[in-house]
Amino acid sequence: MKHTVRTLAAAFLALILSASAATTAALSTPADSKWVDAWAVSLLPTLRNGALDPVPTFSNQTFRVIVFSKLAGTQARVKFSNKFQTKPLNLGTAHLALRDGTSGGAIKPESDRALTFDGKPSLTLAPGEERWSDPVTLDVPQHADVAISMYLPDESYKPEANHGTGLKPTFLSAPGDHTGAANLPAPAGGRDGASRGRGPGGGGAANIVLFVSDLQVMAPAKTKVIVAFGDSITDGAVSQNDANASWPDVLSKRLPKLPDGTPISVINMGIGSNRLVSSDNAGPAGVKRFADDVLARPNVTHLIVLEGVNDISYEHVKPEQLIAAYQDVIARAHAKGIKVFGAPILPIQASTKDTPENEATRQAVNKWIRESKAFDAVIEFEKAVQDPQNPLIIRSDLTGDHVHPNTTGYRLMAEAIDLKLFE
Repeated sequence: MKHTVRTLAAAFLALILSASAATTAALSTPADSKWVDAWAVSLLPTLRNGALDPVPTFSNQTFRVIVFSKLAGTQARVKFSNKFQTKPLNLGTAHLALRDGTSGGAIKPESDRALTFDGKPSLTLAPGEERWSDPVTLDVPQHADVAISMYLPDESYKPEANHGTGLKPTFLSAPGDHTGAANLPAPAGGRDGASRGRGPGGGGAANIVLFVSDLQVMAPAKTKVIVAFGDSITDGAVSQNDANASWPDVLSKRLPKLPDGTPISVINMGIGSNRLVSSDNAGPAGVKRFADDVLARPNVTHLIVLEGVNDISYEHVKPEQLIAAYQDVIARAHAKGIKVFGAPILPIQASTKDTPENEATRQAVNKWIRESKAFDAVIEFEKAVQDPQNPLIIRSDLTGDHVHPNTTGYRLMAEAIDLKLFE
């Protein structure tokens, strides 16, 4: 009798998994459509510039990340990542849903979709492994907030990789699997499940992206992808939180599609403190991560490069080293048919990066960017934010630290981009 019960239970489970796999298989690629990035982020080790980024330790909890979709699609899938980790990552369950409203961590219950992996609800990623979920049917609007919820069942798990400038709130739950909950129950000491601060107390990791690196949607095959490649200024550091106010986000809102109706997705591959060539102290240097962050993406047609100030200020490189790195990036992109737009490095006077030697290098590099004709076009971000009375400094109303533009400064940068460059 016990054997019969077990046999029936096994058969029932097999039937469920078979039905799930059949449903996934039925989500075939429609004609003239393909998987295209709607949002992505470049993860890096938590050890940055010799210090550990503060990340929470998870204990039998649900973590919800909010991301800003740059592209509309009829199906969706998520890439889960254990990149830069030295231990396995166990995901008990994972869900995808549309955010309910423009603040908080609530989801629209009718949009909630349980994610599977080859038809199975759980996933274990080996150190360094990344993996796509099975696709789900979900109408994702362009410029909508999407919630990705993950249940981490381990009693103690501390991430070794993150992206610290998420610019969207993250939410950490009370113990248990709450991936499908409209609102996450608050952890001890927290309110409404929202993350508070960047340490392990009071809800966990405000704005930090963990465990996910990509959201793709099924979109028209002709969709064009613009990759913004750079450091914290591209990442959107110090811009208004939860306002989609980085310059790549503003560019996306200015250019949701081309005049002929071709959809556009703007993907932000900025990393705070990242160097283009001289060091891996804040994630792999740009020339190293370029293959994964740019060349491996589908439908990339344009690249905007704004990177080098950290090579100058941290590593004190010579202009020739940065110029050679630009030439390398341009050549590799051109080999893939990608147009490359260069941006002169922004002013640094009155900042902690300001020395006569650093300024001389910046000037030499910017002269080459403008005059070499190596880039397909030059985007004048520098002129958009510099003080007309003193071009060596960012306008005082546009910055708080004389390095990073504020929300208004990022908007002016995005508005300095000629949209005809992408036609």
